[in-house]
Amino acid sequence: MNGLTLRAARADEHAALTALARRAKAHWGYPADALARWRDALTVTRASIESLPTAVAERDGVVVGFFQLRLNEPDAALEHLWVQPEQIGRGIGRALLQRALGDTRAAGHGRLCIDADPHAEAFYRACGAERVGEVAAPIEGQPQRVRPQMVLAALRHHAADADAPLR
Repeated sequence: MNGLTLRAARADEHAALTALARRAKAHWGYPADALARWRDALTVTRASIESLPTAVAERDGVVVGFFQLRLNEPDAALEHLWVQPEQIGRGIGRALLQRALGDTRAAGHGRLCIDADPHAEAFYRACGAERVGEVAAPIEGQPQRVRPQMVLAALRHHAADADAPLR
């Protein structure tokens, strides 16, 4: 992808990645009280970067997205995947997800589980994920809101789709 590089995140980037995640979530117009409740879930720590596979996407030396995985469960789980709002639709999320699938395969997991934001479901479907359930997640003004539970088969994709694992 033109000018896009993927690399392992550095622990000292935790605050910048947290800011990116919070900005990306706010992009979808969620109410301030909901964003405040999700503050901890949208926080990336030094410890999480040091212990979990975490990669950033950079364009021209600027971080434009990142992901973080949990690999210690029966199936791997996507903890974070965020793209700067002004960069959405430029292939960054897809590149990050392919790299995450490479790490998932390298760790011996056949599936990547995704607890998706409703606004991201179409993206994950376009990348081959299947919806396997949902979790009630009502917020003010959206009492019927749910978070799609999705699965992406890591072994379905070829190793050439992603670079070597980050760890």
